[in-house]
Amino acid sequence: MCYNYFMEFNIKLQQLRTKKGFTQEQLAEKVCVSRVAVSKWESGRGYPNLDSLKMLAKVFDVTIDDLLSSEELLDIAEAQNKNKSDVLRSLMFGIADCMTLLLFLLPLFANRLNDEIAAVSLLNLKLKNEAVKLIFVILVCVNGILGFAELAFQNLQKGWKKTCELILSGAFSSMGVVLSCLMNQPYTCVYYFALFLIKILVSFRTGAGMTSVFCGERGKNL
Repeated sequence: MCYNYFMEFNIKLQQLRTKKGFTQEQLAEKVCVSRVAVSKWESGRGYPNLDSLKMLAKVFDVTIDDLLSSEELLDIAEAQNKNKSDVLRSLMFGIADCMTLLLFLLPLFANRLNDEIAAVSLLNLKLKNEAVKLIFVILVCVNGILGFAELAFQNLQKGWKKTCELILSGAFSSMGVVLSCLMNQPYTCVYYFALFLIKILVSFRTGAGMTSVFCGERGKNL
């Protein structure tokens, strides 16, 4: 049924554009999208978003109801809301992952050298086994880089990106919790666990729980 809806809109858009004498590029300029987007709509591979629909209706001097059925409009609204939720999830994940870099500055680590315990940051942490510290430093750096990447590409909503984001971000947080426990650093463990908990809450809040990854959830591309 969805496929027939796509074809109906596809044909209707082609007819309206041809009647007006517009090329795909000219129509794209009028609705402020790329020619590729117009080609995608006319080939039946997607819908325009609500803003583009309003501009199309204005260009062709028709109503939105003339372009799409009420059921199609609901599908578009749901897909657009889902995209907004995905962007919000990426934003929150990015902030949480970037916050791991604060471990270089916050005195959440316990130095236990010379029978003394002092609260220090990761930069000032001294361990008998420096290799363990190096592993933790690498983990924090990579986690922070992932956070900046999530913030930079938060508007890129692809299925593979969402899957990688959930798996990698969750894995790094889990590794941070485990490694903190192995290093006997309770405050760092709590810090990492709090960030992990934030990600879990955001994931379920935006409908992007880990179960959606393993169930192979497929979203609509606008």
